[in-house]
Amino acid sequence: MSLSFYEPSGSLISPGDILDKLPPVKLPSALRVARKWSYNLPPKYRVKGELHDVLEIGKQLDLSASQLEGAGEHILVNAKAARAIFLTWGSEVEDDERSGKVDKKDWLIAPIVPITAELRRQKISSTSDSVVDAIVGNKSPRYFYLPGTENMDDSYIDFRKICPVAAGHVRKIDRRLRLSGGALNDLYHQLIWFFTRKEIFFKPLTCANCGSDVDLNLIFEGQPVNPELPE
Repeated sequence: MSLSFYEPSGSLISPGDILDKLPPVKLPSALRVARKWSYNLPPKYRVKGELHDVLEIGKQLDLSASQLEGAGEHILVNAKAARAIFLTWGSEVEDDERSGKVDKKDWLIAPIVPITAELRRQKISSTSDSVVDAIVGNKSPRYFYLPGTENMDDSYIDFRKICPVAAGHVRKIDRRLRLSGGALNDLYHQLIWFFTRKEIFFKPLTCANCGSDVDLNLIFEGQPVNPELPE
């Protein structure tokens, strides 16, 4: 494990934390809703758990007539539990926890995907370069490479699948490692590239007034990269 890339997780949930076994949400193209029955079966039917009707939006159910914000209906999705990187900024986490309503809040994650043997065999059709080489070199704004550790294979963060997860669920997930300050800074550069497709953070910036190079590590506002340190 690269000690300069990872460090042990702190007592606070913070950006760059690696979360174990958290299913990211991915809505299917055909949305199906589970609507809880308003009545129970007779005792002779030995059915455990709640009973629901499964309805497809656009066919059996009009979206405008649904009650997705209530407790009676839920969207059904396929999910695979996997590691994820925590993205919500630490000050927002602290505000949510101080509010006393953290179970009603959502925090952001992005899935961590292992680099498989099959992926190592894939090539980029336009250049014939290895897909894995592009990921490891952070040559695509869609991904951020994570070197393997004793308990994690070489992997990458997939920014295309950033999604919200209930904060109360995140708090129950194990956290052992987080990205170090330098690695987290690199992740933010890659994330900005993903959202803007601008590479201004990957080359020196020249001040228009004095002509000198601008320090790329300058922080204009926010909290320290290490949430355990005071501001």
